[in-house]
This record gives sequence, C-alpha cells and structure tokens, in this order.
Amino acid sequence: MASQQEEKKIDYANTAEYMTFELGSMKYAIELPKIREILTYPEIITTLPNTTNWVKGLINLRGEVVPILDVRIKFQTGEIVYNDNTAVIAVITEDKRMIGIVVDKVDDVQRLNINDLAPVSDLGSAIPSKYLKGFVRLEDSKMLVIMDIEYVVHKDELKDS
Repeated sequence: MASQQEEKKIDYANTAEYMTFELGSMKYAIELPKIREILTYPEIITTLPNTTNWVKGLINLRGEVVPILDVRIKFQTGEIVYNDNTAVIAVITEDKRMIGIVVDKVDDVQRLNINDLAPVSDLGSAIPSKYLKGFVRLEDSKMLVIMDIEYVVHKDELKDS
C-alpha cells in the first residue's frame, strides 16, 4: 500500500497550476497566478478609434479600466462566435497591467509538471510559436498548449496592426 501512495505523490516543486481554455479546436492554458478573474463576455465595451480589429475596446472592472483583446481574431483560430460560452480571462501582466482576453470557452484548472513541457513548432498550433511556452500531452493524448500571455499582450503587440 505504501508504494502506491508514494507513486501518487505530486512533485509540487516542479508543477504549476494552469487555467485551461479553448480557442477554436485547440486547448490552451495560462499560469493560474496571472489570472485575476474570469468574466462572461461584457455587453458594454467602449470601442476605441484607430485600433486593430482584435482590440475590442475597454470595460470598467470594479473601477479599473481594462482593455479587451480578442486573441481569436489576432490568431485566426476559427469562426468568431459570441455566445454563452464566450468568456474573458482577466490577466495581470508582470508590469501590473490588467488585460482581458476573449476565449471561446474556459475549461478548468490543471496542475501540470513543468518538466513535461515540450517545445512547440509553428506547425503544431494556429498561434505562432513565439507566443507559446510549449505544450504537454494530456492523459487523453490531446495536446495542451501553454500560452506565453506576457508576449501575447505585450505593449509592442498592441501597436502592431
């Protein structure tokens, strides 16, 4: 019995928790500590003139002005549908900016072994590899791609059209 229990122990030093979500037909994840909260897609978004089409606009989130970015448009992950599953993940960047990213559907939280992270080639995802940290293969043999959210919402990225 003791050996079975030992096998189930999780090496917490080499694991991290990630929020998983869907963009098109792929599953992605962001480190849980970077996520402030999950929102339903807001009914009222103040649009901004002269911005790229993936910058949806601004919302007021408990007194804080938060830009909403639709990464589905930026990365052309498939048909863009706004429905009951559409969600906004509010992330906090290293430079303390809060930004909302629109996703098709939020899944759940998973603890992943970061030693299992494999590099992503440009062929493996709709999103260019420079925006990704890598991927892990899940128990059901599906791929979970870890997004580098800092790179995706970097100030320089918002200037690109």
